Amino acid sequence: KVRNALSTLRVGLQLLDEDWRELDTAEDGATADIYDCARRGRKRIATLLKESGRLETILNDFLEFVRKRELRLSDVDLNDLATDVAEFFEPQAQNHNIELTLLLANAPLRCRLDAGLIKQAVLNVLINAQQAMESGGRIEMALSREDDQTARLDVIDNGPGMAADTLSRIFEAYYSTKRGGSGLGLAMTRRIVRAHNGAVRAHSTPGEGTRFSFRIPLAGVEL
Repeated sequence: KVRNALSTLRVGLQLLDEDWRELDTAEDGATADIYDCARRGRKRIATLLKESGRLETILNDFLEFVRKRELRLSDVDLNDLATDVAEFFEPQAQNHNIELTLLLANAPLRCRLDAGLIKQAVLNVLINAQQAMESGGRIEMALSREDDQTARLDVIDNGPGMAADTLSRIFEAYYSTKRGGSGLGLAMTRRIVRAHNGAVRAHSTPGEGTRFSFRIPLAGVEL
C-alpha cells in the first residue's frame, strides 16, 4: 500500500513537471494554454495531497501497531468510557448521515484498563462501521454486565454486513477490503483487548449488518 501511494505521488509529480514545461514553451498570449495547464495542475496537486495524507495514515497505523507500550492501568467505569467515545465520534457520524445510539448499563462497570487504548480499540470499530455504510445508517453501542466477572460492549450496525470469508479474516494484520485502508485498525483492536485479558468477536450477516462484541474483565477479577 505504501508502494502504491508512492507510485501515485511520483506519477503526479512527473505530470506536473510536464505541465510546467508546457508553460515554459507557451507562446506569448497563449492564455488558453496557460489556463488549461493551471487547471490540470490544481487537479493533480489535489490528488497528490490526498495520496500524501493516505500515506501518512498508513505509516501512522503501522508505527502504532508495531510500537510496544506498557499499559497505563486505572479503574474506569466502562459506561463513562463509552460515553466519551460516543461524544467524540458523534460529529463524524452526523457528517456521514449515521444515527448513533448509546445504551448504558444500569450499574457501573468498573474495569481495570488503559482508558486511552480501549477508547482507540472501540473507535477503530466505529470507524470501520462508518466506512462500510456509504449511504448512512445506524450504529448502536450497548453496554451490559455479562456475568459476575465480565463487562460487555456491543457495537451494532445495520450496514451491508460481511460474507463468511471476509469475516474470518477481519482481525488479520494488513487485511482490508477498503481501498487505501491500512488493514491494521481491527488487528490493533484485537491486540489491545487481548492485552487486557479480554476478547473481541464479530458476527455478521450479509445485507443485515455487523455486531462487534467486546468482553472486558471487571475490576477485582482474578485472572
